[in-house]
Amino acid sequence: MFRTARRTHDKGPAAEALRLVKVSRTYGHDDSAVTALDGVTLSLERGTFTAVMGPSGSGKSTLLQCAAGLDRPDSGIVMVDGAELTGGSEAELTRFRRGRIGFVFQQYNLLDTLTVAQNTVLPLKLAGRRVDRERAREVLTAVGLGDRLGHRPDQLSGGQRQRVA
Repeated sequence: MFRTARRTHDKGPAAEALRLVKVSRTYGHDDSAVTALDGVTLSLERGTFTAVMGPSGSGKSTLLQCAAGLDRPDSGIVMVDGAELTGGSEAELTRFRRGRIGFVFQQYNLLDTLTVAQNTVLPLKLAGRRVDRERAREVLTAVGLGDRLGHRPDQLSGGQRQRVA
């Protein structure tokens, strides 16, 4: 089960959106071991924007995967909005990600058999949340896809696919 950090004041969201404490992750063993993260500690406040940059092989993807619960660190603590991710089962972690973490992938990860509108609301359906189709239409219109709601991914330009994702 996920542990939630004790908050001594309000019952609202944690001040920190993300906190990593001494997170380490190594791939491989013995002579072929590669340390991707070595005791990384960081804190990101709610409502801030952060870019992760660095050369190839510097651990950016591993950092983001551990922070999002897609990969587990070898040691250290990962907390998202006050909930510690490092102690739950895979099923609990999946439920947490589905309900609390959003992803924008470099690859579009759209389902070819679904329309723009269907791809957009799919994460809500998978999370068991109510789908407001009118709100989805408004958002898609706001990003320039209002006339593409019934189109499939292969009928969109690369930029349009990116806006759906």
